[in-house]
Formats: sequence, C-alpha cells, structure tokens
Amino acid sequence: MRNAGKWERVMVVLLAFAFGCSAAFNGYLLHKGMGGELWNIHFPDANLRETYDSMHHVKEAHKVSTGAGIRVGILDWCFGYEEHEGLYAGGKDFTVFEDHEEAFNHASEHGYWMAQTLREIAPSVEIYALGTYDPDSEKEWVDALVEAIRWAEEQEIDILTLSHQAISAENRGRLDEAVNEAIGKGIVTTFIHYDNPGNILPWGIWDSSGDGYYNRDADINIFQYDYNTLFTNDYLSIAEEPDYNEIYKGQLYTSVSSMSVVTAGFVAILMEIDDSLTPAQYKEILICTSYPAEYEGERAEHVADIDAAVQYLAGNII
Repeated sequence: MRNAGKWERVMVVLLAFAFGCSAAFNGYLLHKGMGGELWNIHFPDANLRETYDSMHHVKEAHKVSTGAGIRVGILDWCFGYEEHEGLYAGGKDFTVFEDHEEAFNHASEHGYWMAQTLREIAPSVEIYALGTYDPDSEKEWVDALVEAIRWAEEQEIDILTLSHQAISAENRGRLDEAVNEAIGKGIVTTFIHYDNPGNILPWGIWDSSGDGYYNRDADINIFQYDYNTLFTNDYLSIAEEPDYNEIYKGQLYTSVSSMSVVTAGFVAILMEIDDSLTPAQYKEILICTSYPAEYEGERAEHVADIDAAVQYLAGNII
C-alpha cells in the first residue's frame, strides 16, 4: 500500500511534466520567468467548467448551514486513517482480508478521496471511517457492512454512505435487513447502486434515471465530475489523443462514487437546520426542491439544489 506523502510528491512532478509535454496541443498556456524557469500553467477554461457549486449551489447553502454536529459514516476502505489527523472524528476497521490493517490505516485512496469530497460539501460534519470493503469476497464485504451499520447505530451516526458496486442477489437480503433496521432508527443512507426503497439513490446528470439498471428510478441527480482527484497514469495515457479535450472532460474526473458522499453532505446540511425529520422526509425535500437541467447534451429531471432545499426547510421551520 502506498505512502500518501511520497506519492503526492511524485504526482506533483508527473503532473508538471505531463502538462508541460501536452501544452502545445491542448490549449494550456505555459508561463516562464525571465530566467526561463516554468512559472505557472494557465487553464483558459478553468472558470467555465461546471462544478458542484454551480450545479448544486453549495456556497449559497453554506451561508446557512455547513453540517455542524452531524455524524457521517463512510462505508469504504483505504482511508489513510492514521495519516490524516483532524480529518476523521472516529472510525473502525471491520474487514479481515490480508493487509486490511495497512489498507485502513495507511493507504490514502478511495475512502480518503470520499472523505475529502464530503468535507468540501459539508465542511463541518464529523466524518467516521468505516473499513468495510473486501476486494476478495463479497460475502466478507457484506458481513463487514452489516457489522459496521450496527456499530454506526450504537455510535449514533446520522448518515451512512456507500460507494462501490451493486451487491448480488445472493447477499442482498442480509444487507437490506441491516439497512432497513438502520433507516427505521432514523439513519439516512445515500448508497450508489442500491435501489432499496428507503435509500436515497443518486444518479448522474444523464437522460435516464437508472432505467434498466435499477428496479426503480433514482431519486436525485448529482453532478458526475469530481475535481478533487486526478490519476496521473490516466492523464499520461490519453494526453496525446487527437480528441484530448473531450476525453479529458469525460474520463479524468468522472466519479460516480462521489455521488454518494455529495448526497450525504446535502443531507447533513439539512440536518443541521432540523435533525428531527425522518430519512423519507429528507429525501422528499431534496426531490421537491430539485430542478431539471441539461448538461453535455443530456437532460436530468431532478438535479439537487441544496440552497433551495435549505431555504425550503428553513422557511417551513419559521
């Protein structure tokens, strides 16, 4: 498992090299100082790019709420739990695969990326790292999920997120039982690829609502690009493609995984205002305050508008 500090330094070097090599043909402008040294790289379209803020009006919502006092548990792996002081309010590793302790404590990968995105959306939440994913066994993975969900109930965690592939029918029943119990106790779940009726199911800004993939339509649409993480290998492999700019937008930052924690952050923002609602009520508020939008030739009917949701909830309280 990689060391976060070492690889972050390597990433900076590789990115500088990659951007420098590709600048001549993708429109980026290199600025050099009088001595010829590389001064900076300018991205002409950077401020034109849609983000979570422009699609979901996050900064406006932050004027009212940032999720203070709300506990969010991320069901994942590779949190770098011992590497990032101050990021996690608590956590526990429920997995048993080989090297699971190293993965949980020192690998700053998928779970860590999800935590970083959650922190962007709801800066004041308390984040709990729940080590659950097993890359070798779905059965062991679901065992860990069930145990972690029950632990979350004991810790009075408010929201649970899950950002991995769908669970097969063989193990789905056990997960449903644990999730239904948690929802019945007031915990909100925002799992991707999980069509349990009680779960808040997010989907990207695409024409379909998960038709043919899930047993029901998704509830809300979440912007599918996350600019928190860039994979240098992906960048280097596509930088010289003739259609670089389109590939760049469509691959390098696509993150279906992030839809879960973005949705969780939205719920946390609402919970800070009023923590007495049921999971179904938080879901309904996000749906009824959403709006239709088009993006990159696709249309979505229920794009979440967290500022509108905040104003709706605050207005009803008043």
